[in-house]
Amino acid sequence: MSLPTKKILLLWSPLADYSVACLRELARRPGVELYLVYHPGDPNAPYTDLDVSFCREAIPYSQLSPAQLEQFCYGLQPDTVFMASWNYRLYRKITRRLRRQGSYVVSTFDRQWLGTPKQWLGVLTSAIYLKPSIDNFFVAGDRQAAFARKLGYGNPYQGYYCANTDRFGELAPSSPRNFVFVGRLVEDKGVETLLRAYARYRATATEPWGLLLCGKGHLESRCQGQPGVQVLGFAQPTELPTRLAQASCLVLPSVFEPWGLVVHEAAAAGLAIIASHAVGAATYFVRDGQNGYIIQPDEDSLARALRLVAEADTPRLTAMRQTSHDLAALWTVDKWADYVHDTICEVKNQVRQLTHA
Repeated sequence: MSLPTKKILLLWSPLADYSVACLRELARRPGVELYLVYHPGDPNAPYTDLDVSFCREAIPYSQLSPAQLEQFCYGLQPDTVFMASWNYRLYRKITRRLRRQGSYVVSTFDRQWLGTPKQWLGVLTSAIYLKPSIDNFFVAGDRQAAFARKLGYGNPYQGYYCANTDRFGELAPSSPRNFVFVGRLVEDKGVETLLRAYARYRATATEPWGLLLCGKGHLESRCQGQPGVQVLGFAQPTELPTRLAQASCLVLPSVFEPWGLVVHEAAAAGLAIIASHAVGAATYFVRDGQNGYIIQPDEDSLARALRLVAEADTPRLTAMRQTSHDLAALWTVDKWADYVHDTICEVKNQVRQLTHA
């Protein structure tokens, strides 16, 4: 007996390698049909072309007029809709009608609850702005889940982000004594703080570790020519495992970082991790003092953490790297696909069964 088809519509933001990897795995689940609409990419994250041939249809947002896009979505009559946040007005318009047609609509988001005036405004207007278009949220982690609950969604799904864990294999027995930063070279990522803290650490170290910077952005010229610092440019997803294998510790001292998927990627690669408390992913993949350090995003705190990692002996550093690897294995592409297929996409069937019970 054939299994019932799960027709899933993805109203997506720009694609990334990790999201494509998760969706590809979801498409392998029994009875799943994926239909994708997606926006163009970010120039500061210039991924090469991503293969979305596993979708029944994959449509660039600019390829259709708004009226054509609406017609496509309404005619599809999907069982489940995943919408990238609630920032796209046309997407919200589409999901409002699809909910009335019987689709189950789940919106993603990665913003942490910070209690800003804008977030409080969202809480106050949720009943008229969000509820008509969204049944539930699929959020990155517990800080985002706190925000979803304030918006009136009491049981949000968690685990929206997952690294492409299939790119990372077994833990290497050793790795070069370098720090590595992966991200945009901009103020929010704490790049200037990192340069100052690294210079302080380097000035007092007998055998200082190098610092590898993987990314692009308007602070790139500021990073050039610094002692011990190598600017390697943006790393394509296929290159990232090799870049991470050149280091023993990821450093991400962001002052603003709703999630920070690279923390999961670094953990999967078996790196120790230094991350600021602003980094959402640190709550899942960094255990302070065990596989790295959670710091204040300031020069003093960061310089101290750099020194602690660099001065760790080989057994200590190996234990830190193993802990990272173990934490990363708790959430993989395969587990993500199972969760979405077996938990989120089953909600409509469960509701239907309760209705007819």
